[in-house]
Amino acid sequence: MSTEQPIVSIAMMAYNCEEYIAQAIEGVIMQETDFPYQLVIGEDYSTDTTRAICEQYAEQYPNKVRLLPSERNWGMLRNFFRIIDSIESPYIAWCDSDDYWTDPEKLQMQVSFLEANPDYGLVYTDVDIVNEHGEIQDDEEQKAIRKIFDRGNVFFKLLTGENFVMTCSTVFRKDCLAYDKTNEDLNMFGYDYWFWLHISMRSKIHFINKRTICYRKHSAQASQAGFQKNRKRNYYVLYDTIMTFNRDYKKVLTEPERKLIFRKLLSLLYQKGGTLSMKLKAASLLPKYYPGLSNTIQLFGGKPGRLEQTTH
Repeated sequence: MSTEQPIVSIAMMAYNCEEYIAQAIEGVIMQETDFPYQLVIGEDYSTDTTRAICEQYAEQYPNKVRLLPSERNWGMLRNFFRIIDSIESPYIAWCDSDDYWTDPEKLQMQVSFLEANPDYGLVYTDVDIVNEHGEIQDDEEQKAIRKIFDRGNVFFKLLTGENFVMTCSTVFRKDCLAYDKTNEDLNMFGYDYWFWLHISMRSKIHFINKRTICYRKHSAQASQAGFQKNRKRNYYVLYDTIMTFNRDYKKVLTEPERKLIFRKLLSLLYQKGGTLSMKLKAASLLPKYYPGLSNTIQLFGGKPGRLEQTTH
């Protein structure tokens, strides 16, 4: 086995995905790069042949595939953090086990950009939507997302709830995450959207207008609607983001930015969820981000906006 440290590690969660996992792995190992990379598969105690398939690839490609087996079922979020914590590479890519990469130059393009642009923390691309049979779909949701793709300083746009970052297409700097491993509520965070908020808070984000991925929509996926209705998870994502922003963000805010943070603090007070201490902390920050009387009157013209969240 090569002792060369991977420049980028690809995180892949695998649970009961025997129908798709081989295609997902093949899309990674076909990548053509001038640097070493490694696929890290967090196999989550599957009850089908997923683990056996992963073991075959790990044995066949020991320099490119590292398997993290499990003797228990961690669940999606804890399994993901288990993978992330095992990675020492400076860059992390993401590929779900039912999606697959189609462009052999994907990693090279993204890592080369990040290497040349240290003020950027993440690069994402466009995707094709396919059904469970791998047939490309004319997807209306993806058409709508393409209209809001953005790059540069996008934290405040993401904070409004417009999540245009396609998870399966990303490569990002690991040191931009800086999450609290001791936080007992970590498993409640909507990990992809939460990650993008943290990364965009600390760096710029770049978009490559190229379809490098096939994102699969099928009946076995977790319900996106069900995810959005998880109030506790959404509350903790918003609370953690605002508290981290208050602690770490040093730039002078514009009036619209101040108004948005103030509105999100009001949302933390208005929403169900969270503890009394969390709500008191949010309330204590209101004077700091007070946007002026006229803006406050506008805000109270309607209910404080809730955190809208989408995942891809």
